[in-house]
Amino acid sequence: MVTALVTAAAVTMPGSVAAAPSVESPAAPATTERPNFIIVQTDDMTVEDLEVMPSVRRLIGDAGATMEQMLTPFALCCPSRASMMTGSYPHNTKVSANFPPEGGFVPWERNNGQQHTAYWLQQAGYHTVHIGKYINGYGMYNRPVARTPSGWSEWYGTSDPSTYQMYGFRLNEPSGSKVYGDFYVQDKSNYGTDVFTSKAIGVINRAAESDDPFFLQVAYLAPHVETIPLTDGSWQDSWADVDKPEAGSGIDVQSIPPRPALRHQDLLPDIPLTQDPSFNEADRSDKHPIIQAIPPLTDEKIAELTEDNRSRKLSLLAVDEGVKRMIKRLRGTGQLNNTYIVFMGDNGYLLGQHAISYGKYFPYEPALRIPALIRGPGIERNTIVKKATFEIDIAPTVLELAGVKPTRRVDGKSLVGTLIDGERLRNRPLLLSSGPQKSATGEQLPMFDGVRTHRYVWWIYEDGFEEMYDLRVDPYQLESVADDPAYRRTRLALIGLWDRLEGCTGKNCRIRTPRIPGPTG
Repeated sequence: MVTALVTAAAVTMPGSVAAAPSVESPAAPATTERPNFIIVQTDDMTVEDLEVMPSVRRLIGDAGATMEQMLTPFALCCPSRASMMTGSYPHNTKVSANFPPEGGFVPWERNNGQQHTAYWLQQAGYHTVHIGKYINGYGMYNRPVARTPSGWSEWYGTSDPSTYQMYGFRLNEPSGSKVYGDFYVQDKSNYGTDVFTSKAIGVINRAAESDDPFFLQVAYLAPHVETIPLTDGSWQDSWADVDKPEAGSGIDVQSIPPRPALRHQDLLPDIPLTQDPSFNEADRSDKHPIIQAIPPLTDEKIAELTEDNRSRKLSLLAVDEGVKRMIKRLRGTGQLNNTYIVFMGDNGYLLGQHAISYGKYFPYEPALRIPALIRGPGIERNTIVKKATFEIDIAPTVLELAGVKPTRRVDGKSLVGTLIDGERLRNRPLLLSSGPQKSATGEQLPMFDGVRTHRYVWWIYEDGFEEMYDLRVDPYQLESVADDPAYRRTRLALIGLWDRLEGCTGKNCRIRTPRIPGPTG
């Protein structure tokens, strides 16, 4: 047990008291002055998708801070979420894929079940609640009625594979395991996003009557694709989490674009698909052979992407309304001024950039960058954080605001000094990594490792192929400079930085970006 190691730090934060009750003294009286926390997380959402979420932008961003360059160390659901909840890189969470043995729920619980934010807060007296998607593989057909994972006082977790259904999903909750509706029947009373929001409102209402502070994590499916249930009740390709499997790929699980709430399905009829300079990139000779081999997007495929983009954005409208409802209820119960609210994605998404029609995984900017906004006591309105922040910074930030110490060395940096005290955020490098994952054609994607700084990104695939981009002059990553003689010193410096960070732990991961030589000539 590690509970005896978790104590409340004797620091005074806005909306908190000097010292929360120690876990070693469970009989100590609770205090309502410790701040509450709500983390709202979407799935596969891009920064651009925020354009259809006015309530999130106004009620969280304008009322608090927007982190313009939040990055994930690994653009894939399970490793990314594990890093967010622990503050640690994938090599320290030991979750480097969506499913076993390298990732998924089983290795998550084994390695991190008592080493994550909710667990630490629960041990310090917080009432912790999770609603929605958790770590990939929670549930599954062979054990759909799964137990409550470690660290959660109140649990409403979706059981895989029904997690990826807007209707017909199974929730394991305090009253038992319940299936909400049917995948093929669009009943508005069973729409997943609205069900999750209603659960969250219930948590907020009950918290208003309690002396304990709360930590609430609401994980919506939108705008992730939905998977069509297999009629034989099996999930043959449980290790292949592929958004749009191609015919002949050998992957049986098929998907559809996320269905919006019925009240939204006729909105945004003409919303365009963004086609930046990297869209359907013609010359990919500088990129890995697996990307070179992707056929150019046809007019038919672009039309399909356009419609899918609309579906993705429409699915986020109910999330936007959900955030508005939660904030309204917090205000109505008198809890808003003592609650930190984080809105964020888990990873970005690729919709035609470099001719990649659907997905994430690769460390291109649209996949690495995620929306991130926060409001709460002491954070000034309309604060903009322009420098890079990392997904692994969320856990240490929440823990410092709560006055709770983790029992592991976290790799991320608390952003409290920047968000509340106005401290200048220094440039830090981000370690990039990958793990086993299949492509839409069913082939294994090549793994890679690398590093991203505020100007450069460099990575190397397992077969030795390298890509490197100068983001200052080439923000859309159109021309790799890995083989450019003018960038030789730059490349060597980045390799040295990667070598320094590889396998890092704790403060050794939080180093300042050293001077990287620029191009010559």
